[in-house]
Amino acid sequence: MRRQSRYIINWALVVGGSVAILDVIIQWLEHQNSGKKFNWENYNGWRTVKNAAVGSMIGAGIGSIIYEYKICEEAKIPFNSDGYLKKVLTREHLKANPDVFQRVVELRAEVKQFLTNKFENKLVSLPEDTGSFHKRTAISSSYDLDIVLPFKRSSYNTLEEMFNNVYESIGEAYGKMACISKQTKTIGITFENNGNPIHFDVVPGREISNYIEERDLNLFVNPDWIWQKGSSFKTNIGIQKSITVNKPEARTAIKLLKLYRERNNLILPSVIIDQCVVEALSNNNFGVTGSITWNLLNCMLFISKKLEQRSLIDIANTNNNLQGKLNEIQKSHLVSQLQMDRAQIYENPRYIKEIFEC
Repeated sequence: MRRQSRYIINWALVVGGSVAILDVIIQWLEHQNSGKKFNWENYNGWRTVKNAAVGSMIGAGIGSIIYEYKICEEAKIPFNSDGYLKKVLTREHLKANPDVFQRVVELRAEVKQFLTNKFENKLVSLPEDTGSFHKRTAISSSYDLDIVLPFKRSSYNTLEEMFNNVYESIGEAYGKMACISKQTKTIGITFENNGNPIHFDVVPGREISNYIEERDLNLFVNPDWIWQKGSSFKTNIGIQKSITVNKPEARTAIKLLKLYRERNNLILPSVIIDQCVVEALSNNNFGVTGSITWNLLNCMLFISKKLEQRSLIDIANTNNNLQGKLNEIQKSHLVSQLQMDRAQIYENPRYIKEIFEC
């Protein structure tokens, strides 16, 4: 929730609720003065509702005025958007909580060792780290750890058999200490760590030709409904893992966009963020500037323009249109939000605080 909305809603609730309580007290006093007993039968609830509604509107107005006053006061203080974003990134660094980070690293090593011991003879290579944690684009408030299991072509007769065998094996090993779940293409393992979940996505895949050289895998896709059949999905692990290599500015913009997504409850798949940011900051498009803020704004504009197109081809699978991850309503909302927020920040760099302090 944005700061402005939070001020308006909170004050509307406070004033509206206070008026409602006050109206009940006044009605009780009115009955006392007239010598009548105050109970549910003679209580005028509709009057309380109407007065509370008026109070809420007044409270909303007060909240809006207070918000505008704070904005005016903040405007008197020098503001550097790049400096602010650096502080945001520091708070969201994975090592901001060393104890949690250490536990994540320990669990990752444990899970990978189990998978190695269990499936080593069927794997074309050892379990591999991938995803945001590996690419250094994860934010501490929301991230998963992805582990790819690349199986030999001869390991299983079918992709479904491969997927189910991995799922059952993980369930036997960790079912009593973690939540194990079948997902669309992955197997989820969620551990509890002092109330903070640590989530892994294990990705079983079967090599298509020569995985060591080409890095192509076929994944099993679980059907949405039990009467449907599963399908396959081709991906290139090498492309996925290397997309942000030697691109520190892209990694920074990706982390900021993920945080922007989380803070504003937006549906924007990470694969779209990753691919669009790298493309936006390439020399063929905006290129990299010396400003974190401008790199972010350029990426926001680029993503909004890409979402308006009919197709967004997955660089790890040219037969996959990433537009299919969003419906038309979701895309329309995203485009509108991205363009509106970008325009606001362009007009007033201080507005960048609004989209990250939700």
